[in-house]
Amino acid sequence: MKLAIYGYDTIVGKMVLEMLDNNEQLQLDEFYPLSPIPLEYDAVPLKGKNHLITFVNDFDFAKADVALFLTTKDLSETWIPVATAAGCIVIDDSHLYSGAKGENGQATVIASTINPFKLNDLLSTKVAALPHATSVEIAAPLNELCHDFEVRKVVVTALIAASEHGELGTQTLARETTMLLNGQGVDVVDFPAQLAFNVLTRVGAVDSDGVSAHERTIMEELRALLPDYSGPISLTCIQVPTFYGHTLSVQVELTSDESLEDVRDSLSNNPDLIFEDGLKELVAELEEEETSAELIVSPVTCADFERDAIFLSRLRKVGPGTYDFTAVMDNTRYGEAKGALDLLLLLQKHWSK
Repeated sequence: MKLAIYGYDTIVGKMVLEMLDNNEQLQLDEFYPLSPIPLEYDAVPLKGKNHLITFVNDFDFAKADVALFLTTKDLSETWIPVATAAGCIVIDDSHLYSGAKGENGQATVIASTINPFKLNDLLSTKVAALPHATSVEIAAPLNELCHDFEVRKVVVTALIAASEHGELGTQTLARETTMLLNGQGVDVVDFPAQLAFNVLTRVGAVDSDGVSAHERTIMEELRALLPDYSGPISLTCIQVPTFYGHTLSVQVELTSDESLEDVRDSLSNNPDLIFEDGLKELVAELEEEETSAELIVSPVTCADFERDAIFLSRLRKVGPGTYDFTAVMDNTRYGEAKGALDLLLLLQKHWSK
């Protein structure tokens, strides 16, 4: 595969490079790191080689089989048509085609671990729209439950980390935290309210129905990822002052009354869904000495062990056919970077047939 990456130096881009470096399955014949500014002598190390950075204005996208866009919407809007016109397949993580835009023929909303059957659509549209990390975190467990049972209703409260907004979010949270701890006030510029030591009850503008733009986008992506589920989805996204790691509280209502064990078995069919006891086993393998500290699923705990997974806890039955659980995921690593790598592997498998 000949791969170009625009946005190799972003938060997600750095994680993609790390995963590419450690992955032995993906075979790269050529690698082209692209930059919006001329950097004649700079290079990006990957798999033991230094790859010269190319000014995007000078790059011929016909050289690449796949172009991975990990940049902003405006830059993606400028260069994706150029890449597809050159015959290049685009994987876009800027969310330019998020929500309904990805379902009107412009792009294909695809997460290879959830709806790999959309690959043929991708080969037609030439543009893969990677879903938001929140969409992946919700869809992964629901996909398993929809395979085994009939799901009637889903209610989700999503606690969104600052890194959902890229470096703008993490830098704003860091700056405000530092200023407040030093007794200084903060000027709210890029967000509707202070991020540090605060909880914002919405992510994005709210429409006349009381639904935020972010929630609307997530629900549209869930319809694309879960075509077999047509029931209602109630989603509330809340901005919390954590740097990385989205946390969900999920309630699922089935049409049948199943045992808690059967529901757990269904969720366990996906190896990327790890329950709290599985996390404890992972920690026991990695740590040489036992610790008396209580281990719970949390963004910090999951980030410490860099396991590419969604961690589930507190699975419980709250009524006939009704089940609650929580989910925690590193939104940048698993939700975005791994999604890009998995899709590259899916394309490689298709082309190698």
